[in-house]
Amino acid sequence: MRTFSIVVSVVLAALAGPAARGGDWLQWRGPHLNGSCEETALPEQFTRTENIAWVVPMPGLSGATPVVVGKRAFVVSTDRRTDELLAMCLSTADGSTLWRKALGKGKGPPRGEIAACSPASDGKTVWWLFGTGEMAATDLDGAVLWQKDLGKDYGCLAIKFGYGATPLLHKGRLYLPLLRREKPYDYSPGAALPYVPPLASYVLCFDAATGKELWKCLRPTDAEDESREVYITPMAIDAAGRTEIIIPGGEHVTAHDSQTGKELWRWEITKKREIWQRIVVSPVVGDGLVYVCQSQQQGLYALKPGGSGKLTGSAVVAWKLPSPTPDVCTPLLYRGRLYVLAGDAQMMRCVDPKTGKELWAQKIPAAGPYRASPTGADGKIHCISEGGDFVVLAAGDEFKELFRISLKARPCRSSIVAADGALFLRLGLHLVCVRQGAGI
Repeated sequence: MRTFSIVVSVVLAALAGPAARGGDWLQWRGPHLNGSCEETALPEQFTRTENIAWVVPMPGLSGATPVVVGKRAFVVSTDRRTDELLAMCLSTADGSTLWRKALGKGKGPPRGEIAACSPASDGKTVWWLFGTGEMAATDLDGAVLWQKDLGKDYGCLAIKFGYGATPLLHKGRLYLPLLRREKPYDYSPGAALPYVPPLASYVLCFDAATGKELWKCLRPTDAEDESREVYITPMAIDAAGRTEIIIPGGEHVTAHDSQTGKELWRWEITKKREIWQRIVVSPVVGDGLVYVCQSQQQGLYALKPGGSGKLTGSAVVAWKLPSPTPDVCTPLLYRGRLYVLAGDAQMMRCVDPKTGKELWAQKIPAAGPYRASPTGADGKIHCISEGGDFVVLAAGDEFKELFRISLKARPCRSSIVAADGALFLRLGLHLVCVRQGAGI
């Protein structure tokens, strides 16, 4: 079995034998859409020779998080040589490529990633989306079931650092935010397409089986320039006898009826009108609340769903956690606690999700800021910094660092996946599988 080098200082080896199948990781934030899962017997640490199943080089960069279905990992990537946008399927047993398919072609904006949207699956079909707007569904063997181009259908995806919203798959439907600047950037994919200014913003819903648009809801805002843009994945919550699709962005949070797209309620997250208040952090739902972050580490809010119209004050806000809060990393809801990683401040906070009471806060220094969201599994919190520092914390009401290793690989922006009895790490140009008992 082949081995590969991820960095000069870390030489990795091959899988000693297959492990029992664990659960699937079907969407970006896992089986519960909150960053957690029920995987057990995961390795607490690894070395150059221990607990490394395999390392596979990737053809290009991506900030997307893999999904795992059974013994298959589905991975998004660019191809540095051809600019192709790739859907890939790898064996979780040995990392071998089962198939790869080009679903588009294009380059991203400066500092951005054209392959930042994570795939989603229901265990039979996989849905893919790229920053060009190309969207597709395949079966598990790579046969294309349908394709569409959001740029051609709805106009240029005018997002400063490239479109990076992962679809929410919920009850046979795909929900997407298309909240964008009113005018394309010169470098935006599709900027040359004809459009009637200003570009409008929408919340979109598609039939997952066919790709047919089920509804398109205009999502207006008085925010300006970059503050109109989002990189979030919507989340769904049941409240007041309906399912609400939660969309933060444009200096507001809105809830939409899952069946019609109708705006149910709206809350103004800030009255300041700046041009840089884009939203990257996705909402989290749990304990009957919705957790959203203001841009640029300015606060985390617990909101009450089920309202109507324009909401203010205690009618919608249950509690607030002040700065520093995440600008990029989506919080983790795990075992009755909310773990809030302020990536630029390199600060992890453990919070009671019902009251907002802070139980502990601790710096977790690392190379570069944290851009990947934390993952909860096996009683642990798994984090990786943009510079490749992998850190494991104990989940619970006391801070305890269990393990860390510097992989010296960048950029690492994909969240860690726990599935099939293993951890999957999407490093800059490699995919790594860490499994207990594997290695030389």
